[in-house]
Amino acid sequence: MIAEGAPLPYFYRLTPPTDQHELAGLEFRALTGDPEPRARLRGGDYRTEGTERIAWARAGVDVARAAYVGECCRLLAMGADLGGMLAAARKLSLRMERFRVHVRKMPGVGGPASQEVERLVANAITGHPDLTRPAIEIVVHAEPGRWLLGELISRADRGWRGHEQRPHQYSSALPPRIARAMVNLVAAPGETLIDPCCGVGTALIEAADMGVRALGCDINPRVVEQAAGNLCHHGLGAALVCADGRDLRGRFDGAVLDLPYGQSSLRDEEVCRGLVERAVQIARLVAVVTVGDMGDALTAMGAQLLGIAELPKGGIVRRVHWARARAG
Repeated sequence: MIAEGAPLPYFYRLTPPTDQHELAGLEFRALTGDPEPRARLRGGDYRTEGTERIAWARAGVDVARAAYVGECCRLLAMGADLGGMLAAARKLSLRMERFRVHVRKMPGVGGPASQEVERLVANAITGHPDLTRPAIEIVVHAEPGRWLLGELISRADRGWRGHEQRPHQYSSALPPRIARAMVNLVAAPGETLIDPCCGVGTALIEAADMGVRALGCDINPRVVEQAAGNLCHHGLGAALVCADGRDLRGRFDGAVLDLPYGQSSLRDEEVCRGLVERAVQIARLVAVVTVGDMGDALTAMGAQLLGIAELPKGGIVRRVHWARARAG
């Protein structure tokens, strides 16, 4: 049963950092299969640092591997204020054993302190709480004008935060969080992924950490060795080959490409286009990050553009292009 006035039965907490909200929206769509994020923004502008937003979906999915989606909850009750939410919850005659209540109040929300809210919600549930080892976690999300009560389905594992520490670095390499989101756009655990210009292995590390079977390729043998070293440093494995990515063969579920930006590394437009064309030919889904807009180019290659996310960095704007490649 969907709570009265609810857009959809599951709500997700998104926590994009500054200027990464568009990529967070693409990742949400990829994980949930929902075509639009249906987000309620907090404070009007979610481009500010640390701003959370709630997005709705028809399905509840495991977000453990997510880069930007913090939690998935099944909606139980909602109201314009605490009293309205509690009244809606009491109508459900909720019965639970070994539950714990966690309250998250956004700025601008008044009312009782979080500890008192936890007590009031617990009193609306028939059963016994367990604050040490709960079997069920109940989440209260409060923002101005709306209080949500949900049952936690899954929570993101933030283990990727340690992936920045590795023996081999490269100045223009993607941050682990962005690389992880790109992998989530094109592949799921158990599927296959190709990175035709893998560099020091940032995307390969995230793919392997999530159980995606990854193959990395780079034309520079020294860089391939560094990617192997970084993978070994984190106890992860991926296939590596020193070759021109334009010559790759086979079929893959997904492909990720972090093309040179022309800042700290040289950029050959013909080579870059050839790498993307090959990815479109051998992968079902592709995620390409570059400083230019490749939307028209991907369409001309026979791919269906699913979305573009801008990622400002210093004086440049990187763009993540997410596309469904041609069939066959």
